[in-house]
Amino acid sequence: MSEPKIAVDLILEKLAEETERTQERFRKAKDVLLGELDTDIATTPYEVVYQIDRVKLKHYKPEVKKSIKTPLLVVYALINRETMLDLQPGRSVVQNFLNEGLDLYMIDWGYPTRKDKFLGIDDHVNVYMDSVVDFIRKKHKIKKINLMGICMGGTFSVIYTA
Repeated sequence: MSEPKIAVDLILEKLAEETERTQERFRKAKDVLLGELDTDIATTPYEVVYQIDRVKLKHYKPEVKKSIKTPLLVVYALINRETMLDLQPGRSVVQNFLNEGLDLYMIDWGYPTRKDKFLGIDDHVNVYMDSVVDFIRKKHKIKKINLMGICMGGTFSVIYTA
């Protein structure tokens, strides 16, 4: 016959069980944190319609009838990626704009190289942004576009419109 368990034995047994569960949680957490991302980002279809150096202009076509005739140019930051606006289906600013009938363009600044080390704000605003805006205006035969800047792109947009 086994000896009856006392409170200390029960506590130690429960502590051992909880330790095993915690270790298993840590193993799973490690797999999640170090494993591959199973979510595709930036899946909304687009077309690169213009490029100057490393800077690309993406065009997303509205999925419903255009509700706003003037196209929207989104200028994102140089450091972060514009794909932050198109994380995944159901969590996409880009998709929301398209569902509202916006004709959407977005600047992809690309990745800088050594030849870009002497470029400044003036180059990004008065060369790259200006040529992108001119391209959109000529394509649509309009004088003005809608402009939305995010983060550093907001600063660029304010400078450009000044």
